[in-house]
Amino acid sequence: MSRSSSLSSLVVTLSLLAGAGVFAQKPVSNPAQTKPAQSDDKPQKLGVLEVRLPISVKQSKKFVGGLTQNNFEVYEDGKRQKIEKFISPSQLPLNIGLLVDTSNSVKLKMPFEKDAGEDFIATVTTHRKKDQILLASFDSAVELHQDFTDNQEILIRSLRALKAGGYTKLYDGVYRVIEEKMANLQASDARRIIVILSDGEDTASERTLRDAIEMAQRYDVTIFGISTKNFKGASSGLIENADDKDLRKLCEETGGQIFLPSEKAELFRAFTQVALDLRQEYVLFYTPTNQAKTAKRREIKVKLVASEGHPYHKQGYVY
Repeated sequence: MSRSSSLSSLVVTLSLLAGAGVFAQKPVSNPAQTKPAQSDDKPQKLGVLEVRLPISVKQSKKFVGGLTQNNFEVYEDGKRQKIEKFISPSQLPLNIGLLVDTSNSVKLKMPFEKDAGEDFIATVTTHRKKDQILLASFDSAVELHQDFTDNQEILIRSLRALKAGGYTKLYDGVYRVIEEKMANLQASDARRIIVILSDGEDTASERTLRDAIEMAQRYDVTIFGISTKNFKGASSGLIENADDKDLRKLCEETGGQIFLPSEKAELFRAFTQVALDLRQEYVLFYTPTNQAKTAKRREIKVKLVASEGHPYHKQGYVY
């Protein structure tokens, strides 16, 4: 399949080859859409907005465990909200989108990135079969190379086959993976994660940084970024003293973090830390006191009670 193939057309082709039905792209649902009631939960009222809020708490770069619902206070637009449900870490399955930059500037870095990505895939898929990864890439086009699976061999083979060339459509990659592959996971309790491996700023996307952030916040997707822009030993694409501000904003506004490795050992450590962080996140649910649909952004702030640390979470959403 040519690199210019779009993410949607590739999924269709893969489905046909497998003898399955054609992948039907679903329209992006409105954030007001009610989630199906689970048999264990009380029935939910139609038209009521519920916010799902994943939170990771760290102190000195280490996860703070053992917290309960009483350790959190949630505020929306300055007003405290009632937490209605609390889920401890490691209980939820993971749906991870590994999104790899394959633009021309990463050619000299690809061998190191593939090695680290392979180690990450093996780490995530070894222990629990309920955790799944999809592999997609972005350059001048966005391509899906492997849909969600826990099969290490298939994922690693697809990763090894990646080749570099073209421009950088980072925001388009994030937006389309969420729109076409993660939006239909809303009814599931699985945590939705995107891990971005990239060495440069977006240069060619039709979507903006704000578009990507709002799409991630709408579908509760937490984004982790591993930037190799300052990676030593490979001069292609190297920019001195770059802070990756846009990638940092994309990660932090969705509740994730950015890592800036400068050498091979640090790259492996960054992937290891992300793999660890994925299982160390609390999830809170609340029904906003303000149910009015205004199409305006709402700001979220979380405070810790009787606990030290910094809470990482999405910082708002549009409703």
